[in-house]
Amino acid sequence: MAKNEYYRDFSNRESFNGIPCRSDEELVPAVLTKEMKVTLKPLGLNYDNVETWTFRHGKKVPVVFIPNKKGLMDVYMTFFNSEVERYLKHLDEVTQEELSLDEFLDNIDDEDGKGFDPTGTTENEDRAMLLMAIEMLIDELSLQDEEMGKILRLLADGFQKKEILDQVNLGKGKTQGYAFIEKTQKIALKLYNDKYRD
Repeated sequence: MAKNEYYRDFSNRESFNGIPCRSDEELVPAVLTKEMKVTLKPLGLNYDNVETWTFRHGKKVPVVFIPNKKGLMDVYMTFFNSEVERYLKHLDEVTQEELSLDEFLDNIDDEDGKGFDPTGTTENEDRAMLLMAIEMLIDELSLQDEEMGKILRLLADGFQKKEILDQVNLGKGKTQGYAFIEKTQKIALKLYNDKYRD
């Protein structure tokens, strides 16, 4: 399946908990950060299924494979690559300056940007939760109207309205098609606000 370095097939790997994917899922890699361990442990994280991948300058990154909805591999790989960069950057910072515990605690509140607070951000979890919410939103919208589900998936994948009309046969003219896409966006936004937003 490899179209380029961002499109991969991980079907020969084990999921983080050894549970096989459903037919509508595929395995995607995830960096096993401390935060990810906390998230996956209650779901049955099996350390035998953790791989160590080597990146630039021989630096090692722990990787697990998580079942996710098929068709979004490019989104997952972009997220994975950004996580690898963040992980390696943190490794570089720790390697360059070995901190004592006191220095580490002092630097958490350091306003010059050099401090690192591992509990200070939920950015990665927020992104993962957003991707999951989008998938649930697409599924729910598809139950209401299959065409709306297809449209929302294409919008999430970055397609423009004109491209969507070329791919989804709505049986409507161009103006009506654009109106239907806008209606889909409004319904999806209302669903998101009602069900998935805090």
